[in-house]
Amino acid sequence: MWFCNRMIFLQILCCLLFDALCSQAFSHYSFVIINVMHSYMILLHLQVKEAPYTRLCSTKNILTVNGEFPGPTIRARKGDTIYVNVYNKGKYNISIHWHGVKQPRYPWSDGPSYITQCPIKPGGKFKQKLILSMELGTLWWHAHSDWSRATVHGAIIIYPKDGDTYPFHKPDVEVPIILGEWWKKDVMKVYNEFLKTGGTPKDSDAITINGQPGDLYPCSLSETLKLPVEQGKTYLLRFVNAAMNIILFFSIAKHDLTVLGMDGSYTKPLTRDYIAISPGQTMDCLLHTNQNPGHYYMAARAYSRAVNVSFDNTTRIDHPIHLHGYSFYAVGYGSGNFDIDKDPLKYNLFDPPMLNTVYVPIIGWATIRFRANNPGVWFLHCHLERHLSWGMETVFIVKNGKGPEAHMLPPPPDMPPC
Repeated sequence: MWFCNRMIFLQILCCLLFDALCSQAFSHYSFVIINVMHSYMILLHLQVKEAPYTRLCSTKNILTVNGEFPGPTIRARKGDTIYVNVYNKGKYNISIHWHGVKQPRYPWSDGPSYITQCPIKPGGKFKQKLILSMELGTLWWHAHSDWSRATVHGAIIIYPKDGDTYPFHKPDVEVPIILGEWWKKDVMKVYNEFLKTGGTPKDSDAITINGQPGDLYPCSLSETLKLPVEQGKTYLLRFVNAAMNIILFFSIAKHDLTVLGMDGSYTKPLTRDYIAISPGQTMDCLLHTNQNPGHYYMAARAYSRAVNVSFDNTTRIDHPIHLHGYSFYAVGYGSGNFDIDKDPLKYNLFDPPMLNTVYVPIIGWATIRFRANNPGVWFLHCHLERHLSWGMETVFIVKNGKGPEAHMLPPPPDMPPC
């Protein structure tokens, strides 16, 4: 599809077949170690490599960044430009996607293999440039080749510019919470067996919180995540659902969570006793520790293990649809088939949430709205990894607009070769 600079409503179909630089700060990263932060210059050296990890009573080698699982958290401010040298010290091809970073006019560092770049081969390197624009809050980064993102992922936290403040009372403490999955078997073997049979992949053996299974899993009681808090304080919990194939519920016993942001944009506050978060989504939630001192259980459980673009979802599985290069307004949802005459009358055009991953309900539809003002090739896909592996994906090709500021920037000289 070719799009010029205009406002677009997208109706996206999930078929049954698939069950500005002068005023900006500059940050430099290297995918190898060191985590040094200065006011505007961030030096972070990281390395993609294998490391042994023990979970569920057994040890296996997993692909990590810096030997960490989950990987390091990248912290920046609104409008920063970040350089990341990605070194592939593993044995498989790899590419890194900066999920939710719009990369204005610069798709070359977006990351999906064979869409905007060829993967980085073992022993190779690629210097990626992250251009932050309007993003604020929590995003994340992850591998975007085969199933490597099961362990190659981490949070991105974008703070307001110096002198700016949060649009809410500043919390006392901030805590990233990354939800994921763990397989006792090598993930690449699970992936290859799944492709070979054409069936559904083996379910994960555990759901993890910050890389640790819950205490009901074998050999996990002593390692389960514990979050010490003080009574009467406010905590900002930055959630990332890095799970491969499952939508998750999360709750804390006898406490409410107030959602303040999703996908790197602030939202109207919404208070509930639990959240539902799809793979690929992020949420910023306030926790008020207003109960008596004691122990309160944190739990994440799967919603489903099966796994104006309107996504008309005629399947019996929810689909989290992610668009690269853009944030969009989710202006409408509904059940049943989309009615082009009646359903647009119910769109929320007053205060819709701004997202980069939209949850399309079972046997239902969702409508998103965005202005196609970011030239490049931008990936659109289901963020359930099994569906992406089956081919539930497409691209938007957005042509250059009028004037040099509406044209793609040139590619870097070190693009990985195919």
